[in-house]
Amino acid sequence: MIGASFVRRCLGATLAAGLAFGAASQAAAQDWPTEPVQIIVSYSAGGGSDRQARLLSGPLEEVLGVPVTVQNLPGGGGQVAAMAVLREPADAPILLATNEPDLTMGPLLNNAPFSRDDLSVIVVDVTDPRILLVAKDSPYETFDDFVTAAKENPGELTISAAQGGAQELFAKWLIKSMDLDVRIVGYGGGSDAANAMLGGHVTAALGDDFSRMNIRDQSRALLIASDGPSPRWPEAEVMKDVMPKYGVEVPAPDFLARFGIYAVQTAMKDDYPDHYKTLQDAILKAMNSDSYLAAVEKSGLDDLSKRAPGEQFQSSFDATAKSVKGITE
Repeated sequence: MIGASFVRRCLGATLAAGLAFGAASQAAAQDWPTEPVQIIVSYSAGGGSDRQARLLSGPLEEVLGVPVTVQNLPGGGGQVAAMAVLREPADAPILLATNEPDLTMGPLLNNAPFSRDDLSVIVVDVTDPRILLVAKDSPYETFDDFVTAAKENPGELTISAAQGGAQELFAKWLIKSMDLDVRIVGYGGGSDAANAMLGGHVTAALGDDFSRMNIRDQSRALLIASDGPSPRWPEAEVMKDVMPKYGVEVPAPDFLARFGIYAVQTAMKDDYPDHYKTLQDAILKAMNSDSYLAAVEKSGLDDLSKRAPGEQFQSSFDATAKSVKGITE
């Protein structure tokens, strides 16, 4: 006859084995990544994407418990860095630090050797909406002033923009959708485009909300493409509210805004969903650490800091991609 003590010992052994198995399974599930995490930045050192990546690396290292390295691979409008990420195994802990819509524009406009579908945005860090600027002494007080003058003086008004990028595309979309005869003057970068406006060489300039704060005292914003007013440019009319008055449908409130993003291979999301979720959760936790939040507050990026899963912005990215095709066709 089997005694009660024997049964208790068997049950105890079974329970212990079950607990040990559960602990081992949990450890196995958390046993990634075991190698250093790489962040590949699409741009040169010192830029916004590079600064944000280096800010993230410390807190992310603490969350994951493995080293996090940052490497700059500029070139080809972000294609060099993207290809470096895509050449790695799909389950490798590697992140691409880049911008939207740059990531979309490469395959659409620049014959990139990869498809936009090959990469998925895992986390959105910050956003920087597009703004239409004029000099402080400009006669145009409102966006309607600018539109009225453009219609009354076809071919005379000009807008400067960084050539070959999203700024120029936004200017083209604005002019095309409003049916205005306004010339776009391309410059090597956003700062050059802004200086051309301040120097009186062009009527207005296409810029970015946060990035153009360096000329806040010398300029006025007429229009901003964002969900709502900007605390930095409160005088700017919000595009999604203004454009319907002219019979123009806005593709997205933040159309062609510059989003600071992190992306991974879509194959990781599809084939290794646990790795994808581990990495996404770790990034978001790192972005909500005290040190990261303090740096965000110090830089004045509070309202532009998204710190959100990429899935939340996918519809906006899709709308932008569709509109970009329409502008360039």
